[in-house]
Amino acid sequence: MMYGLVLVVHVLVAVFLIAVILLQGGRGGLGETLGGAAAQSLFGGGANAVMTKLTAVVAGLFMVTCLSLAMLSSSRGRTSIMDQLAPVSGKSRQMPAPHAVIPAAPQPPTASGGSSPAPAGATTSTTPATP
Repeated sequence: MMYGLVLVVHVLVAVFLIAVILLQGGRGGLGETLGGAAAQSLFGGGANAVMTKLTAVVAGLFMVTCLSLAMLSSSRGRTSIMDQLAPVSGKSRQMPAPHAVIPAAPQPPTASGGSSPAPAGATTSTTPATP
């Protein structure tokens, strides 16, 4: 129950932190594109100081929820994925070499002067054809 509540708060804080960072004024940030003047009118002339302080508070809250989730996860008996891996022994496993396929050497030209050898199973005749 507590884990789920902290997880929901963590996600909300993360989304809010992203929004606060993007709405900050600066060099061509998203805040100026999506109505940077609205932040000026909402917070007055010191909008940058307010947004900077708000970013620091939300970032601190994000860190607190991160640490809380880590502690709650370990107290629930959840283990890390690294704990589930098999331990590496001193002997290194060697993979067998893959079977190499060696291409056949090209056949030399036949005595009859042909440029390519006859296909397998074909018969060649040495007598010239009569017209």
